[in-house]
Amino acid sequence: MKHEVLGDIEQTAGEVFDGVATIRYGPRDIKVGIIRDDQSFETTMQLAAEVVRRLGELDKLAKRVAVSDLRETYNNGWNEYDEAQEDGSLKSVSNPKLSEVEFEEKLSLLSVNVTGDRVIEFFYDDSGMFWGHTVVVSSLSGTDFCEAHAELFG
Repeated sequence: MKHEVLGDIEQTAGEVFDGVATIRYGPRDIKVGIIRDDQSFETTMQLAAEVVRRLGELDKLAKRVAVSDLRETYNNGWNEYDEAQEDGSLKSVSNPKLSEVEFEEKLSLLSVNVTGDRVIEFFYDDSGMFWGHTVVVSSLSGTDFCEAHAELFG
């Protein structure tokens, strides 16, 4: 199926997503997962199209949520770890604490999921800050990110 904003949408059957679009965002392609939930595919596709039209703005909002919710978590423990040495001993590593700007700069949008007519999730690569976990910012109120929250996944 072809959509004017989302481009080619690959519709799936019996998988997690009812449809997946791949769009160009900055230097990379990102996946937009469409999950109907209890809505029609068209309704969810409309929300996905709105997200893509406003992606630059919503990405900035989502990153601010991630900074607000997770920067102190990083600065108060995740920035320190033990690294195994060849002789079997452990070496303590302490990365510097990050400012809000530095933390935000480490986040790169990987994909977006849109569920039903209100749920939006942004998935970020975190440049290794959280040791292989993914940063997820979720809004249960559509494009209104006032009550959005960030968490670690994986």
